[in-house]
Amino acid sequence: MADRTGQRKHDNRERRQPMIKKLAISCAVSLAAAASVTLTSSCNHRDLCYDHSHWLELDVNFDWSAQPDAHPITMVLYLFPTDGDKPLRYEFADINGSVIRVPAGNFDAVVFNGSTQTVVENGTTFRDFTLSTDNEHILAPMSREIISDPPRYETTRDQPVKAAPDPVWSDKKEGITIAASRAGQSLTFTPVEATATYTVILTGVKNLSHAIGLSASLSTMSESFSPATQSHTGNEVTVPLPISMTDATTASGTVALFGHCPVTPLREHILTVYTSDMHYYNFDVTSQIHDAPDPRRITISIDGIVLPEPDGTGMKPTVNGWLEDVNCDIDMN
Repeated sequence: MADRTGQRKHDNRERRQPMIKKLAISCAVSLAAAASVTLTSSCNHRDLCYDHSHWLELDVNFDWSAQPDAHPITMVLYLFPTDGDKPLRYEFADINGSVIRVPAGNFDAVVFNGSTQTVVENGTTFRDFTLSTDNEHILAPMSREIISDPPRYETTRDQPVKAAPDPVWSDKKEGITIAASRAGQSLTFTPVEATATYTVILTGVKNLSHAIGLSASLSTMSESFSPATQSHTGNEVTVPLPISMTDATTASGTVALFGHCPVTPLREHILTVYTSDMHYYNFDVTSQIHDAPDPRRITISIDGIVLPEPDGTGMKPTVNGWLEDVNCDIDMN
């Protein structure tokens, strides 16, 4: 009798296992179908989080009419509850927008492009949220193995060195109300350019060669961008940038930057050019930046750099094996 009872229990367990597997597969398929928009959020009110009657569909649209040439990979939306609760983060694979599930409530919101290589998100409130970049070695764009760090220009040498950001497009909205009782609600954002493009052009370069690696750095740039105020912010930083040979006497490089002079206006900007054979050149380019016709498209032009002869004559040794050219720290505008 005991044997037959044990056998019945074993048979019942075997019959239940396929049913459990089917339920697990069904749940997994349902979750995958709901994942077209990624949501990262935290909720202190667990009854609200699990009561879906408090959540509703919101149609989010990104209008690119102000930036038809923008090329974001994804778009990110942050909803900041005005009651101080933690923000909700959504990332959209469709850069034109899509429908998401949101809780009813009052919010401020920011949007910007996602899936970038260098941009870092900081902060948990609408006002303190910023986009910035990580620390960077000042010679990182050169892609050459140089052991010793180069000397820094005296008045800017204490500035942190930060990586250049990827191009950023952003918008914001304040005082959003998402009503629990109203269907068909939508939000439309019109992202605009949050970064500026800086191009450095070196013309009339003597002794230029593909055998010599080049890079540069630009001082007193803005550390970060505030989507809430739609303006650059943070500390003064120095940003490295790549420089490449384009013809026998010309080299150039282009980067996106958050802006300049974040703390005090009309500050000094030093462009330093570095070579892989450990020579460096300082140029004061303050007026070229401050007087640029288009603050979103700044071109810095330097003419007549003389790179060292192959035997290194005409240079004087300075710090850590680096060699400084004759004094070039004058405004080249």
